[in-house]
Amino acid sequence: MKALVYAGEGLVRLEDRPRPQVLEPTDVILRVTAAAICGTDLHLVEGKVPGFEEGTVLGHEFVGVVEDAGDAVRTVEPGKRYVASMQTACGACRACSRHDYRNCPSNAFFGMGYAFGNLDGGQAEYVRVPLADMTLAEIPDDVPDEVAVLVSDILPTAYTAMLRGGVRPGDTVAVVGCGPVGQLSVMCARLLGASQVFAVDMVAERLREAEALGAVPVDAGRVDPSDYVAERTGFLGADVVVEAVGNQSALNTAWSLGRTGAVIALVGLLTEEEWPISCGDSWLKVLDVRPVIGDSVTHRWDLLRLIRSGQLNPGQIISHVLRLDDAVDAYQMFQNRTATKIILTP
Repeated sequence: MKALVYAGEGLVRLEDRPRPQVLEPTDVILRVTAAAICGTDLHLVEGKVPGFEEGTVLGHEFVGVVEDAGDAVRTVEPGKRYVASMQTACGACRACSRHDYRNCPSNAFFGMGYAFGNLDGGQAEYVRVPLADMTLAEIPDDVPDEVAVLVSDILPTAYTAMLRGGVRPGDTVAVVGCGPVGQLSVMCARLLGASQVFAVDMVAERLREAEALGAVPVDAGRVDPSDYVAERTGFLGADVVVEAVGNQSALNTAWSLGRTGAVIALVGLLTEEEWPISCGDSWLKVLDVRPVIGDSVTHRWDLLRLIRSGQLNPGQIISHVLRLDDAVDAYQMFQNRTATKIILTP
């Protein structure tokens, strides 16, 4: 089968790999019908995560059709379409009962290397899915693959950020970064009743896309975002700030946008970035900092219902649907910011 793998810092390549096999009774083999490129994939390819080894199959956002299932699989049926959560969990332990999947002994992430459980990802023709009854959710007939794949990670991440940020009707939200997760954060903030959403970026096309979703665009290359937001909030600042990039500059900007007592939701992948201000200054400003890993297991059914009802239209952020054969070029487009969200179809 064809699979896209990490080929050293900044590089990916398409390889021929053996088709995966059922290894555990709770496994299924999924024939991938759509996979998405995520900003986290770029961080991995750019060498931001230590220990990410060459040859790792990429991709934690994917959907497909079940072709084979282990003897212990109960609710997942061959021949049906499913969307995978980006992470696995057993569903039976104390942590899972509390929706605390990161503390499940069986927790692992697809396509993120040894530090995250060493599962092959779904940017391939086939993928082995452990703990399938918990990891997979059946896709309704009226939701296309290219939209359902967004429920693997990116849409639940944006939605989780809004819930963990405590967005309430009437709140002002500032989103730093108008990439795919930033744009979905705009969409989810408005869904939860935010009265005003500021979208901060330096890429004109992404600012236009965020504005089309109902955000107030803030071009950080032309104006000081903190001054701009302060002036338009009565010199208070935003109630909730979302950092949706994962770099030092965006982190610094996020810290400057919140009012006293603001919630800062950290969505971007952060590793060695410095805290923008001291602990003492954070305490004096009463900042509530909340790292966010999207909870796709808990929220996927609600999100699928919101999509079907028309209250959410995440497919708006998809800029390209390309073949898996074109994946190397697709990564280059994503790195160059000439694409917003790319879906790969094997």
